[in-house]
Amino acid sequence: MLLCYIRGGYKSSGYILVVDSAAANPKISFPSFPRRPHHKAKNKPQAFCGLLSCASCGMMITGEHKVKRRKNGNVHEYTYYRCTKKRKDFKCPEPCVRQEMLDAQLSALLQKFSLRPDWAAGLREMLERDKADAAQSGAAFVQEAREKIRAIQAKLERLLDGYLEQIIEQETYRAEKAKLLSEKKSLEGQIAALEQKRTCWLEPMAEWIKEAENLPKIAQESNLFAKKVACRTWCGRWESNPHGLAATGS
Repeated sequence: MLLCYIRGGYKSSGYILVVDSAAANPKISFPSFPRRPHHKAKNKPQAFCGLLSCASCGMMITGEHKVKRRKNGNVHEYTYYRCTKKRKDFKCPEPCVRQEMLDAQLSALLQKFSLRPDWAAGLREMLERDKADAAQSGAAFVQEAREKIRAIQAKLERLLDGYLEQIIEQETYRAEKAKLLSEKKSLEGQIAALEQKRTCWLEPMAEWIKEAENLPKIAQESNLFAKKVACRTWCGRWESNPHGLAATGS
């Protein structure tokens, strides 16, 4: 019986071969060792993933987080973004971009879309005036429509009294009732449509002013996901390269 130690393949430990020399035909047997399961490290999605595309090939930009451990015990963590390079007919030359550089570019971009506080105050004053004007312009129509509705309601009550006293026949009662109810419903619909039309744009406009005024605060903070949402809302789609961001026009 011979024991031979040989070294395994790349990055594997050595193992022992058992050779049966007493047999007529010596055979080499490999002891069975349980294989260590290989788990591929999963990379968590980074903050700016799905926001940018590559300026050279048009593919999406993905992010990776790396941890480097030095021999002296220091640990350095890096997050960088790169092109996915999934285009088969084009070899993308773009290198990686550090997250700090990309964060600075996006913050500067958000500052360009921000609204100055004095401008925001002026827009709010204009909004309040438009709100008052819209309410005043529709008040006359709403008052007239409500008076017509009250008159129709009075007719319905008189119609019912005439039917109960058997002055009006059933067919006539039903026809007149349906006509009055249809007219009443039409007037109520016109009032609701007017109320919605004159105020439907006020709330979105007020929210727009608030968000635009808040952009400098988002740009200065370290919340990367908030910057991503703001960039999607205000800046559209952009392409990334090491020299800066460029708009795609969408």
